[in-house]
Amino acid sequence: MKNYTLLICLLINCASLFSQQDSLSFPGNWAGEWTGDLVISTSAGEVQRLPMILRILPQEEDRYSFTIVYGEDTPENTRPYFLETIDAEKGHYVTDEENSILLDDYLINGKLYSRFEVMGNLLLSTLEEQEGQLIYEIISGPLAPVRTTGDTILEGEEIPPVNSYQVKVQQRAVLVRKGKE
Repeated sequence: MKNYTLLICLLINCASLFSQQDSLSFPGNWAGEWTGDLVISTSAGEVQRLPMILRILPQEEDRYSFTIVYGEDTPENTRPYFLETIDAEKGHYVTDEENSILLDDYLINGKLYSRFEVMGNLLLSTLEEQEGQLIYEIISGPLAPVRTTGDTILEGEEIPPVNSYQVKVQQRAVLVRKGKE
């Protein structure tokens, strides 16, 4: 158990050093309108494809609009969120859905992560710039574990319980900044 604790602490400390460098130009360096196709897939393959727009625009210091449009650019397809800085040095941000829901985001090595549970589903949302494109991805599946392993003593070492979770749906979009297609 001691080895696992030491490794986790070491990883957390290293990650915080890298995230400080990433946060210096974020989110300003991602500002603009980004477009592409959102592809929704399961283990059976692609189940849906629709246009997606992501608008990241400065509003005031430490606050950006973070508007997502799924499908046709109409009010009913628009999700008007805001991205706010909590602690840029620690890579901590929050997505404000303006409806009492706040999702904490963490910038690590140039990639924005948000992990949350809603209605019995565990989601991991990521956004990352790669070669001038934004890669948007949400992975989701049931919160109930598929299995729990470990939770034993093996050769005198206490093995912690480990839960595994099903990945059921992937939503992924490769977005290009408007005007740079």
